[in-house]
Amino acid sequence: MYTRNIVQLIFFSSLLFCGWGSQAIAEDDGGGKKYSESDVKGRYGFSFSGEIIGVGPIAAVGYIVADGKGNIPEAERTMVVLGTATTQSFSCTYTMQPSGMGHSECMIDDAPAGTPLEAFDVIMEENGKAFRLVGTTPGLVIVGAGHR
Repeated sequence: MYTRNIVQLIFFSSLLFCGWGSQAIAEDDGGGKKYSESDVKGRYGFSFSGEIIGVGPIAAVGYIVADGKGNIPEAERTMVVLGTATTQSFSCTYTMQPSGMGHSECMIDDAPAGTPLEAFDVIMEENGKAFRLVGTTPGLVIVGAGHR
């Protein structure tokens, strides 16, 4: 009996950890709301963490300002790689699907040689007031979230 309860706990915990619980939140968000670029507007604070493959851990906190037309003309972050902090400015473009799934590509100012472009996929939540993100740039494993 004890072993069965432990197995069930591990199973349901892994469903939540792997995103099943997040997917339910996104599907219920807004009662069938259809998203577009105009829903992503204003200033959002964000954070993410993860790893640069072959280098080590990475974490960041910052803000973006979206114009509601597919552009993020103003953004800044403090990024820590292997314990060393760097402040970076960047700008992005983004697209949004009616489901709330979106994609963003960001040009990092003063990035190390060969790494100026970073890409992210997002899911909008709370009628556009919040998002979760995952990095899609090869060699980076990043997950995070932001809120307006």
